Amino acid sequence: TACGGSGRGAITCPAGVAKGSPVTTVDTAKSGNLVNWKAGALYHLTENGNVYINYAVSQQPPGGNNFALAQSGSGNSANRTDFKPQKANTSEIGTKWQVLDKRLLLTAALFRTDIENEVEQNDDGTYSQYGKKRVEGYEISVAGNITPAWQVIGGYTQQKATIKNGKDVAQDGSSSLPYTPEHAFTLWSQYQATDDISVGAGARYIGSMHKGSDGAVGTPAFTEGYWVADAKLGYRVNRNLDFQLNVYNLFDTDYVASINKSGYRYHPG
Repeated sequence: TACGGSGRGAITCPAGVAKGSPVTTVDTAKSGNLVNWKAGALYHLTENGNVYINYAVSQQPPGGNNFALAQSGSGNSANRTDFKPQKANTSEIGTKWQVLDKRLLLTAALFRTDIENEVEQNDDGTYSQYGKKRVEGYEISVAGNITPAWQVIGGYTQQKATIKNGKDVAQDGSSSLPYTPEHAFTLWSQYQATDDISVGAGARYIGSMHKGSDGAVGTPAFTEGYWVADAKLGYRVNRNLDFQLNVYNLFDTDYVASINKSGYRYHPG
């Protein structure tokens, strides 16, 4: 293989070797150890309720995003092997309660994830590890039976995802992380009308999302939030045969389920 080429997989010429010279061996090995861990504790306040706390640390080696490492191990590259591992610290505190004779479970939690040692490109084209991101918020949920025949499951999450240190990457110039909705809600309810017939209905909501900044012209800075309703009808013929009719997007709502980085390609719902 000749050294001094360009593109993915190109091999850098060793010192004193002319461009285009054949290179027979290239040592791209890099080894090391990373420790990921988590710990938690739970305390029962009553027979039906508890509080808990969790903490976890996870690490990703240099080049882990692209599964590639700089061949020289250093130099001007985002995949330098001498960079520190990217680290994510996640903490959560919450509570869970069983109500209605333990038929229904209610939960609530606060959470935060801090990511540090993100690789950022400087104005002069070099790379440094000063990027920090944070996602924090709360969530509440319900799951179980209100009555023996009435089942419900649902949840709501509000989160704020921001860049604490590093370049803003949202189209509108804010510090928000793109493609991360601040609000998300879902609720589904099912009722067993008779021994053979069941009906169900539910709603989903996803809040607006910021688009990434990549220099695209004429594309929107965000996607709008949307509500979608679904329904179902079930019929049991016998213990071995059930029929179920599912209707998604019951009111034929037009919405954007996702958007690519440049904003030119939408994925309709």
